[in-house]
Amino acid sequence: MDALVLEANDVELTLSRDGEVLYAEPGAALVGPKRTAFGREALAQSRLQPRQAHNEFWHKLNADAVAPGGPGIGNQADLVYRHLAAMRGAAGLRQRAALIVAAPSATSEGQLALLLGIAGEVGFDVRAVVDAAVAAGSQFAPAGAVKVVDVLLHRAVVTTLGADAAEPGTAPTMRRERVQEVPAAAFAKLLEGWLDAVADRFVEATRFDPLRLAATEQQVHDQVLAALAGGAETASIEIRHDGGSQRVDVDSGALAHKSAQRYDLLIEAIGEPATVAITQRVQRLPGIAHRLAAAGHRVLPLPAGAAATAISAQAAAIPMANPGEPVQLVTALPAKGQAPAPRAKRTLATHLLCGQLAVPLGSLGDGREHPACEGAAPLFRLQPQDGGLRLRPSGNATVTVNGAAVAGERAVQAGDEVHAGEFAFRLIVVAEAAS
Repeated sequence: MDALVLEANDVELTLSRDGEVLYAEPGAALVGPKRTAFGREALAQSRLQPRQAHNEFWHKLNADAVAPGGPGIGNQADLVYRHLAAMRGAAGLRQRAALIVAAPSATSEGQLALLLGIAGEVGFDVRAVVDAAVAAGSQFAPAGAVKVVDVLLHRAVVTTLGADAAEPGTAPTMRRERVQEVPAAAFAKLLEGWLDAVADRFVEATRFDPLRLAATEQQVHDQVLAALAGGAETASIEIRHDGGSQRVDVDSGALAHKSAQRYDLLIEAIGEPATVAITQRVQRLPGIAHRLAAAGHRVLPLPAGAAATAISAQAAAIPMANPGEPVQLVTALPAKGQAPAPRAKRTLATHLLCGQLAVPLGSLGDGREHPACEGAAPLFRLQPQDGGLRLRPSGNATVTVNGAAVAGERAVQAGDEVHAGEFAFRLIVVAEAAS
């Protein structure tokens, strides 16, 4: 496929061609008196110069004023224009280029119309706009009902897809049925909570609050983002201040615990247990996949760049506009995934019991975080996989499940007994009483 694909998600705007990523940067800007920086360069100064930092322009996609502005920048649309221009330059594009936009499901028609106009002024010929969740779901999810969950800087989005009945000899069609926005689970809000969690750990360990000073806050911000991008289970955060340095370790379980209430609002929006496809951006959220599985959902991780990959593979099914013709918004594509195979019924645990106290699995990162353990040495982690749970010892901990030692990892379910050190656990199901 000759056309470029822009995944217009402001957590990481990605421009690619046939699987080759040409640009991948967050939707952030730092407006200066002489120059405007975008992406990671802007984020690296966002806590040092908060009045000049902006990260809502892709979310708003309108003509609201930007204050303070800068040369050629008076409103949000101007920032989108300048960011697209910077993207073209970074990607080495010198001529007009055909473009397909993979748009978040919650993008309005008015926002899409404005984006198409801006893209045309910058030098892109937009040939189609495809719902990103529909694209990813059609290619990588089972050919049936599925909910695609993605996270943007200022909202999370749950897109419900359904499969139309197929004619004999043809594939069913995956179609967008419903879109729900969850502003409380936006990446920007989750990030603020994680920064607070790291600051709490510093105050507890060193009596120094790194969020009190812009310079140390920026250090924490950058290192937390790097840890999330790398998928680290434990983030080692070091701050340098006043000629010295201090370090604390914060594991993903602590970050997951900080986000528990926001995760629960997202799970509430998803509703009854379902097949839930989560983008790579969602997979980076500490503990979210675990919490979804504990809520009874079958969790389906989507590969990185799922929407762009699907659009390239489904190019023949996407109506392309010629220059000057109206551009269509595509909300249905042929299903390339297979119908889900029957699975043996298994009982999915919801809580971890130790002593007389049962704690929801979604609130734990490591077994040592159970209140009955009082911060013992690392014990084990429980990770969701294919709608179930797998247990993996932490570090060199000795762990048994139903009396058998665990080497590496193993599947577990409700009723299993887990022993780690001096602690005995049981995986259980806590169900609401029928009304």
